[in-house]
Amino acid sequence: MNTIWLKIAGVFLVVVIALVVLGRWGGNKSAPAPEQTQAKSEQAQKPKTFYDMADRDKQFNEPPKPVEPPAPQSAPQPEPQPPQPPAQPPGRPSGVVYPSDLKGPTTLYFKPMSEEDDIQAQQLLPYATAGRSIGRLPVMQYGLMMKACEQIEQRWPDSWYAFRAKQMEEEITQYQDRYAMMYKITPQRLDISRFMKPRQGTEPRVVEPTRR
Repeated sequence: MNTIWLKIAGVFLVVVIALVVLGRWGGNKSAPAPEQTQAKSEQAQKPKTFYDMADRDKQFNEPPKPVEPPAPQSAPQPEPQPPQPPAQPPGRPSGVVYPSDLKGPTTLYFKPMSEEDDIQAQQLLPYATAGRSIGRLPVMQYGLMMKACEQIEQRWPDSWYAFRAKQMEEEITQYQDRYAMMYKITPQRLDISRFMKPRQGTEPRVVEPTRR
């Protein structure tokens, strides 16, 4: 008889221990330890790798979106006014507008390219974006990027490719001032004011500010 009661007590004790262990395991799962939370926070703040930056640089290979024509309406609508140049910062030459002055989606005007020129520009632009990523690595320079940007601006100065080149050129001058002197990046070279007004043979496209 005593043996049966001992067996019952033993089973009861095992069940109690199992419940306690499961309760602790469940509590730990729902509430992560402070060390785990801190590790996740540090991981979120970890500097971006070269591959992260290269993936972000793909934005420069993306053509600006064409402006959709307005839906037909019965009453004539006034023509949209071109975007006004931003306020002139002190020390900048008069009338010069930088790509970074665009704070949101903006309509700019570019000349369309022939199929042959467009193919050549598409082949050249990736050299500029790759050179931009390489230049941010330690002890590396932006020579490859600048060479490609210069060719783009000389061959297709009124295209959206030239606008992308100016975006990249301005950005490296924001990293270090010496790059402006090293690569002869003048305010006039960065100027995008020509793209802000419609000109003969141009078409409107919506551009976005550079993603950081």
